[in-house]
Amino acid sequence: MFTGTPSKRNAMIMAVIMTVIWSSSFVVIKIGLNEIPAMPFAGLRYIMAFLFMLPWLIAKPAQQEIRMLKRRDWITLGALGILTYPLNQGCLFLAMTYLPNTTISLITNMGPVLVALLGWFWLDEKLNHWQMVGMAITIAGALVFFLPVDWKVLSGLGVLFSCITLVSNSIGSVWTRKIMKGGIYPVLLVTGIPMGIGSILLAAGSGALSWIPKISLQVWGILLFLSLINTTIAFTVWNVALKRLTAFEANLISSTMLVQIAIFSWFFLGEIITWKMAIGMALVLGGVILVNARGKDKAR
Repeated sequence: MFTGTPSKRNAMIMAVIMTVIWSSSFVVIKIGLNEIPAMPFAGLRYIMAFLFMLPWLIAKPAQQEIRMLKRRDWITLGALGILTYPLNQGCLFLAMTYLPNTTISLITNMGPVLVALLGWFWLDEKLNHWQMVGMAITIAGALVFFLPVDWKVLSGLGVLFSCITLVSNSIGSVWTRKIMKGGIYPVLLVTGIPMGIGSILLAAGSGALSWIPKISLQVWGILLFLSLINTTIAFTVWNVALKRLTAFEANLISSTMLVQIAIFSWFFLGEIITWKMAIGMALVLGGVILVNARGKDKAR
């Protein structure tokens, strides 16, 4: 499944297509949340995705790789699974219970800013002046989008869950890029083992299996789309693309989801985008691009 390293052009095409697929998730998840609570919904999605990936994990080539894993490797992949599924994706589903898609997307789109800050404090990677300016523009864009805060509309719980998604996704994406760049594990193991560990914990903790007899055919169709296309295939293709893309390129492509989600949510769900919100989103997107300016310089 998806072996080898793609060319730069193919990797960028793959990454762009994956962001469009992931942006569509926000629409279909909103529809499903009308029938099933957030955590069981997330648990069923990812346990189904793991079942779709299981045939490749139990195949002989993968089994040989799995037998070579040491205790430290299992801890690494298990921690990545907890970050990616219960914390990142679980809290994203919860956030979508309380907030419009555009608001959640704006908060989570600040990931590159957080990644730059984490690199500054943990890896002693000093920020250049363009990154400082980019952070200021991003913060300004968020203020334009949110202020004045109307707490009757803006849910504090929704913001909290969105921020947990932001932090866990930022840490997990940096960790995954480091793993893929170093070629420590095959793509299949980096995708499948964390998915298995994370999805089992998420499904068990949310009581997801008890909802199986209660959901409609429409939600089963949504779960099939989310688990097979948006998770099993999309996560694997994205990890393959990360073998070629730089951190700047990956962050820049994923940042376009802010606009994609807003358009999808406006067209399919009727979520309103005011001029003030649009200006704030444009500032956040521009700031994220500048935050990655040093990454672009290194990639040249």
